[in-house]
Amino acid sequence: MPSERINFLVGKYFSNDCTEEEKYELMKWANSASESELEVILHSSWKKHESTLEMPEEMSQRILSSIFSQEQEVTEEENFEQEVKPIFGKISYSIAASVALIISLGLFAWFQYNTVDKRTENRIVQVKEFEKNDILPGSDKAILTFDDGSEVILDNSKNGTLSKQGETSILKPENGQLVYESKQSAIAQPRYNTITTPKGGQYQVVLSDGTKVWLNAASSLRFPLVFSGNERKVEMTGEIYFEVAKNAKKPFKVISDGQVIEVLGTHFNVMAYPNEKATKTTLLEGSVKVSKNERSTILQPGQQAKVGFNNGIFRTINDVSLDEELAWKNGYFQFNNASLELIMRQIERWYDVDIQYIGKIPDEHFTGKLQRNTNLSNVLKILSMSEVQFKIEGKKIIITP
Repeated sequence: MPSERINFLVGKYFSNDCTEEEKYELMKWANSASESELEVILHSSWKKHESTLEMPEEMSQRILSSIFSQEQEVTEEENFEQEVKPIFGKISYSIAASVALIISLGLFAWFQYNTVDKRTENRIVQVKEFEKNDILPGSDKAILTFDDGSEVILDNSKNGTLSKQGETSILKPENGQLVYESKQSAIAQPRYNTITTPKGGQYQVVLSDGTKVWLNAASSLRFPLVFSGNERKVEMTGEIYFEVAKNAKKPFKVISDGQVIEVLGTHFNVMAYPNEKATKTTLLEGSVKVSKNERSTILQPGQQAKVGFNNGIFRTINDVSLDEELAWKNGYFQFNNASLELIMRQIERWYDVDIQYIGKIPDEHFTGKLQRNTNLSNVLKILSMSEVQFKIEGKKIIITP
């Protein structure tokens, strides 16, 4: 088929303007075309439809490899953000872009009978294993513990009024949310509640002063029913995003692993998981004071304080990617040259799995963005397009170079 005709058909496919006869004509050509011919067309289409970007050679090779690995048309990749960024340090190509391009071309089923090499056959087996042993993403789950030690599993409880403690009502207006409403401004003996999200859970809370809180997976917040005295103090573990209600007379303090964050009213994120290398406090607006071990710093919007767990190193980082730091709250995984270890720690918490490395931990770095509401199999399909091998055994993910 003349190249002009092929480019014409591919262009019509991109613009969703192909007739059934034209689709059949394009499919027939694709089934008989060589890899080199397909690669030329992919490059040409990329340049035409993404004119500001250059498709690396490795990208087109990986796209072809992905196409050949499919046995049926895949629709679940639509969960992935179609952003174009370099990914996989060594390989330097964009998973999201390649998935978007493959979907656009609609070539999955066309290559299912083509000959594939041993490496591609192994990937087919691996993808089938991911789907067979699939794991659902996390959801709105948490446990509320009252000051007397009694507990309520929030994901099992009905919406409405959960409890009334003194003059404070604890409401569950809808799934994933908890609201404290109090008619008291102070009480003689503070009473505390603790909300805890498990691995694979998340939750939102509105405290009695109007402060809004988002808890990521494997996190906890201990707080009083009513904020009495001259300050509003809470304690946390894990990762929490705060939108603190303004009150110049009562500073809001967040305690985590000996670190103290003091604000009057602002928006910030705190990541303090014990298996991470440092506590990270990221400011969106206003200002916060971060202190630990007699050292302190005042953050401005877009800055981040990083405090090492073991060595106590205290650093202030400028021009932090707020989108990346808050991706979890907005329903995404987002990485910029992130190590495989860092990514797998997030996967471990969100999908409630255990991670095991066999041999040396692969030195792979990733950049990209995808929704957190997708099944684990879809995430592993994307990550496995690098040199890393994944295997699922129950709730365990085994990783080999």
